[in-house]
Amino acid sequence: MRAERQLCALLFGLGLIGCAPEPISDGFVQAETGQAVVPGVAMRFPEDHGPHPEFGLEWWYVTANLKDDQGQWHGVQWTLFRFRGPEGSENAWWQGQGYLAHLMHEQGNQHRAWERSGRGTQAKIQAQPFIAGLDHWWMRSVTSDYQPLHLVASEEDFALALEMAGSPLVRHGQAGFSDKSGDGKLASYYYSLPRLQVQGHLKTQGQWRAVEGEAWLDREWSSALLDDRFGGWDWMGLQLDDGRNLMLFCLLPRSSGERHCDGSLIAETGEVITLVNERIQWDALAHVDLEGARYPVKWQITLPSHDISLQVATRSRDQLNRLGVQYWEGPVEVSGSVSGRGFVEMTARGSQGH
Repeated sequence: MRAERQLCALLFGLGLIGCAPEPISDGFVQAETGQAVVPGVAMRFPEDHGPHPEFGLEWWYVTANLKDDQGQWHGVQWTLFRFRGPEGSENAWWQGQGYLAHLMHEQGNQHRAWERSGRGTQAKIQAQPFIAGLDHWWMRSVTSDYQPLHLVASEEDFALALEMAGSPLVRHGQAGFSDKSGDGKLASYYYSLPRLQVQGHLKTQGQWRAVEGEAWLDREWSSALLDDRFGGWDWMGLQLDDGRNLMLFCLLPRSSGERHCDGSLIAETGEVITLVNERIQWDALAHVDLEGARYPVKWQITLPSHDISLQVATRSRDQLNRLGVQYWEGPVEVSGSVSGRGFVEMTARGSQGH
């Protein structure tokens, strides 16, 4: 049971589930479960498209805003998580690595989500030719090049078959070293493809519909993203109509204390301006109460140094992924000094609403 307890502790440390784990200290993944993230390590491709089993946690994370051939908007999320467990476990199920996959679809006020979990025999992840998948949910390269990517998944009365291509690859922070806490103690290696052009089909309500739009692919791996100071995070990825992209990330304090935010302002060509706490004004303007927790649904985001003033609002007022791992994930609309679309993620929200 030690492996299950540590996996539960890991997920609890993410702020995503409410199990009763063993105490967590000095990072939600203990030192023995993952290699440290340090600055100065150059990213290598295609190798870094593949797995990093020596680190405690990583993900392949796709969010997309798509319009169908009837003019209706769809929000889609597809995510594959990999977790490193303790070595030497006597549990044959564990085999050192665990996998979790999430699929979400939002249309109008209907928000649905599905979850799959598994072990190594169910998952396949490799750098070249690239593939990352669990069971019949997978993303893979079409050719020997990384892009275009095919994304395929199906569950109950929903399926997707998408082709994604044409985005620059962006390294966040210091050439991919993303300092989450401002002191280097909590960090990840982090890159994105923020402006993938999407074409394909969705099946919903028993009908296949042609869709097109834009997707954002996030890749992160780490062995410590939270500690005693922080209980969760907010993330936002925005595709602005002037061609720029904006990523914002805030760690949320467990009780007292200040949140810590960072981000990237990304030019159309892929050049990155790294944003730090004092350059980001991110304020909630409206909230909704769901199941005993308070979630923002509208924000004012201001980057004074870059003459950016945005109002960001969720497309619906309930975007909870009600899975074994429960968190907020959904599409947003952007107005203000520039318009656009994107996605927001919120974990570990409490009644205080942060």
